[in-house]
Amino acid sequence: MDHDDFFSEELYHKAKKFESRLASGESFFYDTDELEELIEFYIETEELSKAWSAISYGMELYPYENYYQIKQAEVLLNRKEIKQAIKLLEEAQLREPNNAEISKLLGDGYNLSMQYKRAIDHYQIAFKAEFEMDEVLLQLLRLNFMLNRADKAISYLSESPENKYLADTIVPEVVKLLIDFQQTPQAIPYLRRVIDKFPYTYSAWYFMGYCFQKMQEYENGIDAFEYCIAIDEHNSMGHLGKGNCLMELGKFEEAVEQFNQALDNDATDAEVYCNIAECYEHMSNLNTAKYFYLKALKLDKNLSDAYYGLGLIYKKQERYREAEKNLVKAIDLDPFECLYHIELAEIYLLLDKDERCFHHYQKAMEIDPKTIEIALDYAQAMVHFQESEHAVSLLLQQIKLGLSDYRFYYRLSSYLFQMGEYESAYNHLHEALKIKPEEYMLLFEYAPFTEDNETVTNIIDLYLLK
Repeated sequence: MDHDDFFSEELYHKAKKFESRLASGESFFYDTDELEELIEFYIETEELSKAWSAISYGMELYPYENYYQIKQAEVLLNRKEIKQAIKLLEEAQLREPNNAEISKLLGDGYNLSMQYKRAIDHYQIAFKAEFEMDEVLLQLLRLNFMLNRADKAISYLSESPENKYLADTIVPEVVKLLIDFQQTPQAIPYLRRVIDKFPYTYSAWYFMGYCFQKMQEYENGIDAFEYCIAIDEHNSMGHLGKGNCLMELGKFEEAVEQFNQALDNDATDAEVYCNIAECYEHMSNLNTAKYFYLKALKLDKNLSDAYYGLGLIYKKQERYREAEKNLVKAIDLDPFECLYHIELAEIYLLLDKDERCFHHYQKAMEIDPKTIEIALDYAQAMVHFQESEHAVSLLLQQIKLGLSDYRFYYRLSSYLFQMGEYESAYNHLHEALKIKPEEYMLLFEYAPFTEDNETVTNIIDLYLLK
């Protein structure tokens, strides 16, 4: 039994004795230190009704002690009885205006009632008093980000005492907040300060690598993950991070080596096998890729990426029925992954199943309406199934929605030429050339016969020679 366990056991017995005395109805006395210890124990163990009884008993014995009213408010906050809690805390603050605990709890109360500016005001008082710094700092970051005060949020990281905001325990939480609020680049200088102070902090190096990976700065990510490995080569996270960066750089053999290192260090995560499979797939070693995807599914039968990977392998092998089966399973597990719908739509295109093909392109567009390529592929599928008019309508609708991309105009022009609607085709060709004349070959790609059309070539030359 360690030191903390001993005191927890001792407190447990003290609590049982107190509860027995309270239930007996006899008169008995506890000094305030003993009662405070019991109340903190009950709150920490989330035994709120027992905490309330101990607080009520304390208020009878010590009616002028502010502590008991503060703790009563804390229990009410835990019960989500926010208005009553705030009222008690405001009364307590009149008696102790400089009490940082009251300020922190008022911050919690206003936060829960979505009065964020008031919450920030009270958290700032606790922050300056260095009361519960980890939690208060995180709340100040989160609330300022929510109110679009990113600069103010970041400023707290430099204002905090170094031993608080650089502590290893808070690093993951700070970085997670910065990533969640699209402030990933701001995590780098923060992590550098952590590393300058504590150069062997594994978590700081790991999150440095992770942030560089999120920012697609893969070489810098690899450097950071290598420091992780140097600090603790048996911790699998550094190997996994480095492997992921190597994958993104197309260094698949080296990535496999890192993933295997992670497996040697007991990282039996199904996703690791999935990553290894993907590497072998990129190296065109489809049988080995298939082996690792199946191995991943043995560990986690609900891993949608593994079914997706198998679907791609079967597609490459022109085994379209097996590809369909695995992609359908991937979508069943994760219906909001756009790529799954796109790949399944392509399978149905190859199987000449127009309705199913259109259905999955439509789903992909609903999930990701801003990706131009989805609409272009959907339109081409319509043309494949002899529905050119619908393809034109689709692209025109995308333009109306504000997605005015030069590729839409070139594609519209090519389809309209195929349909014999020359006037409209010329108009859209002009629009395409106004935006990006050097991409004129996109017209010939989808309407190759226009390359021999003198009017078309003259129009193109007009824009190219400007």
